[in-house]
Amino acid sequence: MTSIQHHSSSIEMMEPLRDNHRRVISYLRVSVTDRCNFRCTYCMPARGVSFVDRDALLTFEEIERVARVGMGLGLTKIRLTGGEPCVRRDLPRLVGMLASLNGLRELAMTTNASRLGELAEPLKHAGLGRVNISLDTLRRERALKIARRDVFDDVMRGVEEVVRVGLMPLKFNCVAMRGVNDDELCELALFAHQAGGEMRFIEYMPMGQARLDERNKTITAAEMLARLRERFDFVPDTEGSCAGDPARGYVCRRTAARVGFITSMSDHFCGGCNRMRLTAEGALRPCLHQNAEVDVRSVLRGGGTDDDVADAFYRAAQLKWAGHHMNAFVPIYSRREMVSLGG
Repeated sequence: MTSIQHHSSSIEMMEPLRDNHRRVISYLRVSVTDRCNFRCTYCMPARGVSFVDRDALLTFEEIERVARVGMGLGLTKIRLTGGEPCVRRDLPRLVGMLASLNGLRELAMTTNASRLGELAEPLKHAGLGRVNISLDTLRRERALKIARRDVFDDVMRGVEEVVRVGLMPLKFNCVAMRGVNDDELCELALFAHQAGGEMRFIEYMPMGQARLDERNKTITAAEMLARLRERFDFVPDTEGSCAGDPARGYVCRRTAARVGFITSMSDHFCGGCNRMRLTAEGALRPCLHQNAEVDVRSVLRGGGTDDDVADAFYRAAQLKWAGHHMNAFVPIYSRREMVSLGG
């Protein structure tokens, strides 16, 4: 069992977490598992994906400890990711542990919603604030092709339950892919609006081996916006955006529908990045697209103090690139699949 030694007083006195580019890191994305009940084409290859042994995954107590130390370094927001976080057994217990942390202002989760029909209410009661739901299509046969699973009805039930229990504000994430789902942009924006949420369109990013399974399907935010403006009177949203949000927001003057664009390829937002990732097997990763990690699991399981955990945070922050290199003449991609990093 992990040896846990607490030295909270020294952590509280430490400097806020900053990288070498003067960016303050206040947001931790926590991958609770590398497993997923979908097999989305943009997230993992059709075959050959290996998962870490279950005993290599951080325990809930280890995740809580890393997050608590991070709160002492200025973290204020945690987002649970996967894989699919809802396939991790007893997830509401972890949510309750994290929700009680001093200094935490927002606890959110990104999910495919397929298990929220049963889990939305217990997660809400445990302290989860809101969710982002991955929704790439409103067509059952297309969902089957993208996810390689028959999941559409489960996702729709999950969306309904999220709205019912009030895990709001609700955001939907759509990976827009040329020739795959880019003919649904307007329908997706309208669906999100009618559900009381916002649709965010993500430019297709080449990641891991999965990028080799399909030809590049990137459609830029500028092209998506032009198509949406054929039906919506979208103008820049000057009130709904917040610092550190990667999405460029727009609001429809006629309907008040809101959309956002995550422009990782055409106009990256690295200069305002305030995040770090904790992988399911216990590595602090400074950037989704960067092959750099600091092993914190060995600190946790080797009798390290909270100061040692804090040092792992600082070391990871110093590795953080000024910006990703996916647009380089010879692009540098993450060797790991999106499913293992939490997106």
